Amino acid sequence: MDKKITEYTLNEFKSTKKIVEHFLATDVSCRNDDKLLTYKVFKHIANKYNMNLYIPFELFQVFPAFETVKRMRAKIQNEEKKFCPTDLKVIEKRKYRKLAIKNNIYEI
Repeated sequence: MDKKITEYTLNEFKSTKKIVEHFLATDVSCRNDDKLLTYKVFKHIANKYNMNLYIPFELFQVFPAFETVKRMRAKIQNEEKKFCPTDLKVIEKRKYRKLAIKNNIYEI
């Protein structure tokens, strides 16, 4: 398994977990609304990097959940075997990320 991808994946999950825990602890409405939680996480990260990013939550709500987009892409590519990735690096990265998560999920 590619150590760099494993390390990056674990760090990404750990930092995201901290941000998610913060909003779950400080904003009760985030406990019941994944889109609001996602919105606040993205807004937090954008602010951290001084990005000029503003989408009112009302507009953000019309977007499908990011998890839904990813799952539909995976279903089309993995189950239906259509529109598969054309870049071998992407295939390898996804394979390593999947293994990194599977093998280290309890460390997060």
